[in-house]
Amino acid sequence: MDITKYRQHVVKSPYVTNHINGEPWEQVRVWVPSHLRLCHRLSTLGKVCTDNHPLVNSHQAYWLNMTTLCLGYRLRNNPDIFRPVFSHKRQRNINEFQNNIKRVVEKRNEIRAFIELFKIKRFPRVLVEKIIKLVY
Repeated sequence: MDITKYRQHVVKSPYVTNHINGEPWEQVRVWVPSHLRLCHRLSTLGKVCTDNHPLVNSHQAYWLNMTTLCLGYRLRNNPDIFRPVFSHKRQRNINEFQNNIKRVVEKRNEIRAFIELFKIKRFPRVLVEKIIKLVY
């Protein structure tokens, strides 16, 4: 993969100046017929609505306003590149990352506590390790 093209197209790079209005992505929108808009209209008025547009229920779109759904984003200078609103692969990566956050934070706190206790010269290393094992 060419990293410079990736940065130009996916990452908002200050070096890219050939985009329309400065934005490389445009929204892919779908106009919703009036008979399918009722649920969104009721939910915006504060009423709970269990029926929604099928694309919203399947996580393939979200409401932009009362009449329009957003399906994803298309690259302006290459319309073949499309990023959907929801991706199962991306969500699995996010879930895996979020599950590891707690473990990483606990390990970081354990290391910090060990360093702070070890700075106290009166405690031998064996005692510091036993204290950390009891706490963590």
